[in-house]
Amino acid sequence: MHGPRILLAAGAHDALSAKLAEEAGFDAIWASGFGISAVQAVPDANILTLTETLEAVRRICDAVRIPVVADCDNGYGNAINVIRTVVEFERAGAAGICIEDNDFPKRCSFYAGVRRELVAIAEHARKIEAARGARRSPDFFIIARTEALIAGLGMDEALARATAYADAGADAVLIHSKAADFSELREFAAAWRRQGWSGSRHSAGWPGPGMSRSERCWRSGPASIGPTW
Repeated sequence: MHGPRILLAAGAHDALSAKLAEEAGFDAIWASGFGISAVQAVPDANILTLTETLEAVRRICDAVRIPVVADCDNGYGNAINVIRTVVEFERAGAAGICIEDNDFPKRCSFYAGVRRELVAIAEHARKIEAARGARRSPDFFIIARTEALIAGLGMDEALARATAYADAGADAVLIHSKAADFSELREFAAAWRRQGWSGSRHSAGWPGPGMSRSERCWRSGPASIGPTW
């Protein structure tokens, strides 16, 4: 996860889909919160508990040998909840987790007509600090995801949040966009490089479904995760 090359991760919702992704040659698994919720026929809105998601991720980790990154939504609460989240998912065999700055309970980023509510920058930065402090291995990967672009808060807010989360110790920042083309993520990547982060923190883009395959995997740092749809 900390290496110099691009990693292409496939979204998986259970052990079978993860195994198929591994056999297809993907480098890593994204244990999708949306997917894990969907197979339980519930919305992606923090309806599943930490324990339910953990069990799904544990089965995925048991089924594959490639790294598994667990989508842990907003960490299931505040910084104290994040501590337990890190301990449990690291123990289950995950290579890392991603936590986003959505409020609790979250709303799926692609639900139409939903008002977006994000936690304060300082609160999410404290979650990142708590996550780093809770991990047993320095190789356990902490990804901080911001929904600023999804929430319509603009590029400056996305950069401010990403910078604060990197300062708090995130190993990578994930910028979520639902734009129909690559321009929004390209603009962010250029600004991120200008701030001098490229060599010291990884960044990954979560592209919108309308983008081409070549645009869905990109990097603005030494290593990035390109999710697949």
